[in-house]
Amino acid sequence: MTTWTTAHVAALAPDAASLKAGEKLSQPRQWQTLGQADGVIWGEIRGSGKNPYQAAIELAEPAFRCSCPSRKFPCKHGLGLALVLAASPEALAGSEPPVWVQEWLDKRGQRAQKQLEKAAARNEPVDEATLKKRAAAQQKRNAAREDKVSAGVAELQRWLFDLIRQGLAQQDDAQWQRMAARLVDAQAPGLARRLQSAARLRYQGGAWQERQLAELGRLHLLLEAWQRRDLLSPELQADILMQVGFTQSREELQTLEGVADHWQVLGQRQEEDGQMRIQRTWLYGLASRRFALLLDFAVQNQPMALYPGTGGTLVGKVIFYPSAVPLRALPPGSEEPVPAMGDGAVAFVSLAKNIAAYGDALARCPWLGHFPFAVAAAIPVPQDDQWWLVDAAQHAVPLNMSPEQAWVLLGESGGHALNVFGEWDGQALSVCGTCRLDEAG
Repeated sequence: MTTWTTAHVAALAPDAASLKAGEKLSQPRQWQTLGQADGVIWGEIRGSGKNPYQAAIELAEPAFRCSCPSRKFPCKHGLGLALVLAASPEALAGSEPPVWVQEWLDKRGQRAQKQLEKAAARNEPVDEATLKKRAAAQQKRNAAREDKVSAGVAELQRWLFDLIRQGLAQQDDAQWQRMAARLVDAQAPGLARRLQSAARLRYQGGAWQERQLAELGRLHLLLEAWQRRDLLSPELQADILMQVGFTQSREELQTLEGVADHWQVLGQRQEEDGQMRIQRTWLYGLASRRFALLLDFAVQNQPMALYPGTGGTLVGKVIFYPSAVPLRALPPGSEEPVPAMGDGAVAFVSLAKNIAAYGDALARCPWLGHFPFAVAAAIPVPQDDQWWLVDAAQHAVPLNMSPEQAWVLLGESGGHALNVFGEWDGQALSVCGTCRLDEAG
C-alpha cells in the first residue's frame, strides 16, 4: 500500500482552496469518530448540517466518499481525513466498518463487477488481481459484519428475556436507549429502530402493554429467524436481512426481472422520523393487478421525488425488491413493451377480501409494515370517539386520523360511498387516497 504523505494528499486536492480548508480539519481531535480496516479509512466530523458528515477513503485507488453537499471531489472533509492518515495514522484505530461505510463498499464492489462484465464482453484487458483482492476484502467485511450482528442478536435476546422476567414497566428510557445504541454498534440498525419503536409505545396510552408485548414478540421471532436464516427460503432471507438493516443497491436490483405495466397512483403519504422525510407512493398495475410501493427519502431541504397525483398513471417496468411479500419496488422505467391498460376498479374490493389478503401476507412475512388496503364502496362513520370505515357488507375497520380529517373525508364523500385506499398497520387504516365510484377505472 502506498505510504500517504502530505504531498500525496496535496496532489489529490482539486484546488488550493480545498487543500487549505482540508488542512484545518487535519487534527484527530476535530473528528468525532475515526477508524480503518482492510484498506479503508473513515471518520465523522461536525459540519453545518444537523448530523455529522461521514467521510471515507478506499486507499487502493484512491476513492473518496463524503455525505456533505460539496461538489468538489475530493471535498475538504476527504482531504482532512487523508491528512489525518498522513500525519497521525495511529489515530485511525482498527475496527469493523460502520454500516454506511459497508454500504458504500458494497456499491463499489457491484460497480466493479459490472465493469468487469462489460470489459469481458468487449474483450478488453482487466486488472483481475485488483478485482480479486477487492472481492476478497468485501467477502471478509461481509463475514465480519454478520459476526457482529450475531453477537448483537445474542445480547438483545438476553436483554429481552430479562425484560420479560422483570416486567415491562420496570425498564427506564436509558436502558432501552443503551440497548438500541449497542445494536447500532453491532451494525444492525434495523433492530435498533424496531426496539426504539417498541419503547415509544409506552407513551401512547391505552393498552400499551399488550401492544408492546406483541411488538417484542415479533422482534423475538426476527432474532430466531436470523439464527436459522440458512434454513429459510431466499425470499424470506431477504426480508430478514432488510429487517436487520442490510441494504440492497439499485445497481444489483436492476439486474432482476421486472413487471411492465400501466401503474395507477392510488395514494401517497409523507411523514417525518425526526431525521428525514419519508414518502410512500402506492401504485397498482392495471394489467398485472399487483400493488407496488415507491419509497423515497429526503433530508433537510432536499426535494422529494415527484410522481403524478392520485389517479395518475406511470408507464414502464417496475422491479420489486426480493421479499416473501414483494411490495417495495423501483420506480417504473425502461422502454420494454407494456401490456394493454386494464381496469383500475378491480383494485378495490370488500374489507373482508382486504383482511384476508393481509392475513395471507402476514403468514408469509410476519414483519410486514404498511400493507395496501383498497376498499370498495365504503363510508366513514363516527362511533364512541372513534371513526370507522364501513363497507357495503357492514364490515368496519378503525381509521387512523383526527376528527377534523375524518369530517373532511365525510364531506368529500357527500354522504355517499367512496373507493378508499389506505395503509393498514395491523391496528388501524391511514387513508392515502379516494375516488368516487363513478370515477373508478
